[in-house]
Amino acid sequence: MQSYEMIVFDCDGTLVDSAVMISMLYEGYRVMYPNRSPLSYEHFIPCYFQTDEENCAYLEIPPEDKERFEDICFHQCENEMNTVKPFPGIDELLIELYRRGYALGIATSRSYAAFYELKNQLTEEAFACFSCIGVQDVVAHTKPAPDVLLYIMQKTGYSSGQLLFVGDSMNDALCAKAAAVDFVWAKWGSVTPVTLPCSYAIETPQELLTIL
Repeated sequence: MQSYEMIVFDCDGTLVDSAVMISMLYEGYRVMYPNRSPLSYEHFIPCYFQTDEENCAYLEIPPEDKERFEDICFHQCENEMNTVKPFPGIDELLIELYRRGYALGIATSRSYAAFYELKNQLTEEAFACFSCIGVQDVVAHTKPAPDVLLYIMQKTGYSSGQLLFVGDSMNDALCAKAAAVDFVWAKWGSVTPVTLPCSYAIETPQELLTIL
């Protein structure tokens, strides 16, 4: 069995259940652009894995509309954002991995500002387990490019063979492949029916402990 030293997690759909963001974008788009041709809910699913800038390009949101669009989607729907919580067992998993001596990291397409919302979603003890954070602000290219995992390797000194990346999307899987890092498909957070290329596929967070 491969000997891993560091476990790196994607954020949305892996650590926290933030799929409500898809509905918020879907509803916000309808409010913002009532005269545009309607888009299906499925059209908004890729937004779950992209940066804010990528989403604006994908949805054809002009730069001058970006701030108002985000306000309609998110800031006017704070009750929905309050439903974003860790998946069951995530806090306990992180604490147990840290107790066993694994270094923990996060590789996300969130910005620093958006990432720190995670401090309010995980327990204080669980959040403190992370020693290296890779966000969109520190890389030239976001996932599926390998930049964020390469950044973590550069910062920590671990090799690709010492990392294990846990994620829920095709972008995560392709990022891991490009960085030559083994990938764990976190099936508890998947929002699409696509089968992901992976070294391991697990149904619950606790199952990760069985492959280490």
